[in-house]
Amino acid sequence: MATVEIKELHKSFGDVEILHGISFTIPDGAFVALVGPSGCGKSTILRLIAGLEEITSGEIYIGDNIINDVEPKNRNIAMVFQNYALYPHLTVAQNMGFSLKLLKKSKAEIERAVQHTAEILGVNKLLHRLPKQLSGGQRQRVAMGRAIVRKPQVFLFDEPLSNLDAKLRVQMRAELKALHRRLATTTVYVTHDQIEAMTMADIVVVMRDGNVEQVGRPLELYDKPVNQFVAGFIGSPAMGFLPATTKVGSSEMVLSDGQVLSKPTCAALDGGYIIGLRPEHIQLGGNGASFKATIEASEQTGSETLLLARLADQEITILLRERFDTPIGDVQTFVIDPTAVQVFDSQTGARLET
Repeated sequence: MATVEIKELHKSFGDVEILHGISFTIPDGAFVALVGPSGCGKSTILRLIAGLEEITSGEIYIGDNIINDVEPKNRNIAMVFQNYALYPHLTVAQNMGFSLKLLKKSKAEIERAVQHTAEILGVNKLLHRLPKQLSGGQRQRVAMGRAIVRKPQVFLFDEPLSNLDAKLRVQMRAELKALHRRLATTTVYVTHDQIEAMTMADIVVVMRDGNVEQVGRPLELYDKPVNQFVAGFIGSPAMGFLPATTKVGSSEMVLSDGQVLSKPTCAALDGGYIIGLRPEHIQLGGNGASFKATIEASEQTGSETLLLARLADQEITILLRERFDTPIGDVQTFVIDPTAVQVFDSQTGARLET
């Protein structure tokens, strides 16, 4: 196990800068997810840690050692790719033991390591098969097994579940988290799926356009996003945003259509802002500070109802923890707890303490 430290990391491909001097630390034994939209640089970071790309400037440490110029094979890391990267002509056992063979381990040592890892992953009955004889989930387990047998200091996962169907992704998320608890190896996990990041990681690094927007525990990012981008990216269904104005001393925030919401406790608010509403914080009702919204779409999931509504010429999502059937185009009344409203600077997007 080891701490991974990224210091002022820059990466350019020709004249195009992909990473703009990012810095963060991955604690020893932690499961850290790098999350963000496609093209934000998260996979590039993984490849730089692995040594598959050259660093333009900055430093990467594993433990106390800087690894900028260390050969990939000597970094004591193991990487699991999106496409599994299994050798098609080798059996499961041969794939899993291949790295140990390169390290010139004895045949008996390789067999023991492969058998032990296969039992952990539940693939011990598949050791004689070829990759083409495996399902997607089984191939992914084999790819993880090939990484585990090396007993590396750091695991690197590059969107390993993206090729699996929805049900299997949920199952594999739980298995990966349980595996991490058992092995306690420092893990860096790249994904564009914020649900994966929220449910699996101890720490989440949110990225955008080659920059780190926020680093924190999943619920910290959810409850106290540093800016509007993080607020909109973390959470499913996503937070809705509405322009509003208020004055110092007023207890109200006025939406663009003239409707009024109760203002969070923040005496300094004065002028135009963006307010954020989490879908699950909006409820049906007409008492207190209520507002009206037009229903544009409705999805029944059984125990919940997901509504797409128009409010102040903006689309917002409302998540009701109940069954609710309403015609499209109907106008419904909703309420929201003012303590659940988040306020963002309309110019910078920064979240304001309320």
